[in-house]
Amino acid sequence: MIQRQSQGATLATRINLIDCNDFRNQYEYFTSFPVSREKGDMAKYLEWTEHSHDCASCSEWNLLKQVEGRGVNPADYPCIHLAYHSTHPCDINSNAWECPDMILVHAEHEYGIPVRDGGTSVI
Repeated sequence: MIQRQSQGATLATRINLIDCNDFRNQYEYFTSFPVSREKGDMAKYLEWTEHSHDCASCSEWNLLKQVEGRGVNPADYPCIHLAYHSTHPCDINSNAWECPDMILVHAEHEYGIPVRDGGTSVI
């Protein structure tokens, strides 16, 4: 067991760490939405999310699975992070420059941070 203190918490919580195989095997279970309250309250769910934050390999694997789930081929992008952030789905806005959740866009063979001035400029 390892002791961790959650953000803003004054008491430490004890969590058993899971390994990468456990993380990947539990992916479908913990990413089927909506996550029920019972599932979210489970110690296993907390362990699973902690592992995602602590393990760079599983964090990138998690991004890969999400990008593939969007129907996007990660091989078409320089790295998984650009693929993940530039293909973020928006249920409200059809234009990436209008979506406040879109932090990176792909425009004319370049990636950038969208300038929200009514045009399609990036920085």
